[in-house]
Amino acid sequence: MQFALTVPVVVDRLVQQMILQVLNPIFDPTFSNSSYGFRPGRSAHMALEQARKYVAREGREFVVDLDLEKFFDRVNHDILMSRVARRIGDKRLLLIIRHFLQAGLMQDGVCVARDEGTPQGGPLTP
Repeated sequence: MQFALTVPVVVDRLVQQMILQVLNPIFDPTFSNSSYGFRPGRSAHMALEQARKYVAREGREFVVDLDLEKFFDRVNHDILMSRVARRIGDKRLLLIIRHFLQAGLMQDGVCVARDEGTPQGGPLTP
């Protein structure tokens, strides 16, 4: 499957934003302090500043920026949902999240089912 940018309709975007506001305080504290992507109160500029500090303070010579190619295109829905369910007990919310994961996408003018990967481009992308 090629990379596909998902453009949610207004209602989907609104629902995703509400879900994000519920999930973010639950999951964000579990992320690495070194992670800056799509984090509240963090930016690419802050990541660069932190890298600069590592170089200056600790005498480091290299800074590594990782981006795993096509990682989000290959996420297994069952594994992801089981991990989300460890922290979220509301079955209705879990069902809504699964529906967003499985939403089809248009490829060459044809709606194609999605059985792996996460939609990219909406509020829940992070």
